[in-house]
Amino acid sequence: MKVLNLTQTCSACPSQWEGYLEDGRAVYVRYRWGCLSIRVSVAPTRDIMEAVDADPLFEEHIGDGLDGF
Repeated sequence: MKVLNLTQTCSACPSQWEGYLEDGRAVYVRYRWGCLSIRVSVAPTRDIMEAVDADPLFEEHIGDGLDGF
Protein backbone atom coordinates (compact mmCIF):
# COMPACT_ATOMS: atom_id res chain seq x y z
CA MET A 1 0.00 0.00 0.00
CA LYS A 2 1.28 3.43 -0.92
CA VAL A 3 -0.27 6.51 0.70
CA LEU A 4 -0.70 9.36 -1.80
CA ASN A 5 -1.90 11.97 0.65
CA LEU A 6 -2.82 12.21 4.33
CA THR A 7 -4.29 15.33 5.93
CA GLN A 8 -4.81 15.91 9.64
CA THR A 9 -8.50 16.78 10.05
CA CYS A 10 -8.60 17.04 13.85
CA SER A 11 -5.74 17.63 16.28
CA ALA A 12 -7.14 16.27 19.53
CA CYS A 13 -9.74 13.94 21.03
CA PRO A 14 -9.55 12.32 18.58
CA SER A 15 -6.48 13.13 16.57
CA GLN A 16 -7.40 11.99 13.08
CA TRP A 17 -6.10 11.96 9.53
CA GLU A 18 -7.83 11.25 6.22
CA GLY A 19 -6.35 10.46 2.85
CA TYR A 20 -6.10 8.15 -0.12
CA LEU A 21 -3.96 5.26 -1.24
CA GLU A 22 -2.38 4.93 -4.66
CA ASP A 23 -5.11 2.46 -5.71
CA GLY A 24 -7.90 4.96 -4.89
CA ARG A 25 -9.02 3.52 -1.57
CA ALA A 26 -9.71 5.91 1.31
CA VAL A 27 -7.63 5.71 4.49
CA TYR A 28 -8.65 6.91 7.97
CA VAL A 29 -6.25 7.12 10.92
CA ARG A 30 -7.54 7.87 14.42
CA TYR A 31 -6.00 8.16 17.87
CA ARG A 32 -8.45 8.28 20.77
CA TRP A 33 -8.70 6.75 24.25
CA GLY A 34 -5.05 5.69 23.85
CA CYS A 35 -5.86 3.56 20.80
CA LEU A 36 -4.31 4.14 17.37
CA SER A 37 -6.26 2.62 14.50
CA ILE A 38 -5.89 2.60 10.73
CA ARG A 39 -8.83 1.76 8.50
CA VAL A 40 -8.94 1.45 4.72
CA SER A 41 -12.00 1.27 2.47
CA VAL A 42 -12.63 -2.05 0.74
CA ALA A 43 -12.89 -0.50 -2.74
CA PRO A 44 -11.73 2.74 -4.36
CA THR A 45 -13.94 5.63 -3.25
CA ARG A 46 -13.99 9.37 -2.58
CA ASP A 47 -16.27 8.83 0.44
CA ILE A 48 -14.10 8.79 3.58
CA MET A 49 -16.97 7.17 5.51
CA GLU A 50 -16.20 3.95 3.63
CA ALA A 51 -12.86 3.87 5.48
CA VAL A 52 -14.31 5.09 8.80
CA ASP A 53 -16.79 2.18 8.77
CA ALA A 54 -14.23 -0.45 7.66
CA ASP A 55 -12.67 -3.03 9.95
CA PRO A 56 -9.32 -1.91 11.40
CA LEU A 57 -6.27 -2.77 9.33
CA PHE A 58 -4.17 -1.92 12.38
CA GLU A 59 -5.20 -1.21 15.97
CA GLU A 60 -3.02 -0.88 19.05
CA HIS A 61 -3.36 0.66 22.49
CA ILE A 62 -0.30 2.89 22.91
CA GLY A 63 -1.46 5.35 25.58
CA ASP A 64 -3.74 5.59 28.57
CA GLY A 65 -7.51 5.83 28.37
CA LEU A 66 -7.52 9.63 28.36
CA ASP A 67 -4.92 10.06 25.60
CA GLY A 68 -6.10 11.47 22.28
CA PHE A 69 -3.35 13.84 21.16
